[in-house]
Amino acid sequence: MFVHIWRMRARKKRVDDYEKFGRQVTLPSLKKIDGCLGAHFIKLFQSRKPEYLWLVFWKDHKSLEQARTNPLWREQIKRFEAGKYYKSIPLELVCETVESFSATLVKPKRASKPAKAKKAARHEELEVEVSQPEEPEPEESGTEEPAEESHAANLGPTVEEE
Repeated sequence: MFVHIWRMRARKKRVDDYEKFGRQVTLPSLKKIDGCLGAHFIKLFQSRKPEYLWLVFWKDHKSLEQARTNPLWREQIKRFEAGKYYKSIPLELVCETVESFSATLVKPKRASKPAKAKKAARHEELEVEVSQPEEPEPEESGTEEPAEESHAANLGPTVEEE
């Protein structure tokens, strides 16, 4: 797998337009190009000036090279350049993946108004449950786990467990 990394400093006055362009033009174009496995459009969080990264994943180097000649790619590049979104020449890297793992990323969904009422009611129930003193659980004899191991069990699955 190959990763095409693209870093760009945007013009402050064009940030909203650039983000809209990325969402409405670039991402949909990439989805349609054969060999593109996925893409991430990222805004650098701690940058004083607006900076963005694109991480675009390709099946192989040949797929990336073929994409560069694809009319969809060329059209979105022309539109990007015409938009004058960048302050300096973007940095472009092509990297080969040595090893990786994946996680399923889920975009948070907005709750509807009725769900907010249910959530508020559930929150009140939790407050009632929390305010009541808990009775201590009886200890099992001779099967006590060390504190480190029981804490690690609460962290979720590890790579070995999957």
